[in-house]
Amino acid sequence: MKKLIVMAAVALFGTQVAKAQLSKGDVILGGNVNVKTTSAKVKDSDAKATSTTFGVSPKVGVALNSNWVIGVFAQTQFGSSKDVNKVKTKTLDITPGVFVRNYHMIGQSKFAFFAEANAGYGFGNTKVADKKTESYNGFNVNVLPGITYFVTKNFMIEGAFGGLGYTYAQNKNEATGVKTNVSDFEFNFTKQLNLGVNFIF
Repeated sequence: MKKLIVMAAVALFGTQVAKAQLSKGDVILGGNVNVKTTSAKVKDSDAKATSTTFGVSPKVGVALNSNWVIGVFAQTQFGSSKDVNKVKTKTLDITPGVFVRNYHMIGQSKFAFFAEANAGYGFGNTKVADKKTESYNGFNVNVLPGITYFVTKNFMIEGAFGGLGYTYAQNKNEATGVKTNVSDFEFNFTKQLNLGVNFIF
């Protein structure tokens, strides 16, 4: 009897592990949210500077098979700050784009490594005292590694690490009309970790 129970448990566990992976046609809906606030007060004074940033980055993908996923995303970042003179500054950054991922399950576990390549077109602006002072637009491409854990067959959590990134943007000073082209290459595998959740339908 004990042997039968053990075999049944192993069979059930094996079934759950087998389901803990993607299948052709699965739709993956997920993303992440980030919030950051800072405050600095001048000693022996009521003057205080504050800053708040809020970002929402939804992502939708479709599984081509158990290893490959393609999809679209939209990174958004909203910032608001006030200096010691109570002058308000607002920033807006929006970057829609496309991505492709390759998953590899780790043995018979519910963990999987993934590699992602994505590209996006970004635009945004900065306003000081409700007056636009700067705007920008440009594109970026990124390659990054990560790890996913299948909590259930319909829900997984993930962590993505910095990776390699290239950005090219054009900044415009609204007061003078002067445009500045900026290119930036980043290598930050160990400097950044993004956590997110995904639902599988």
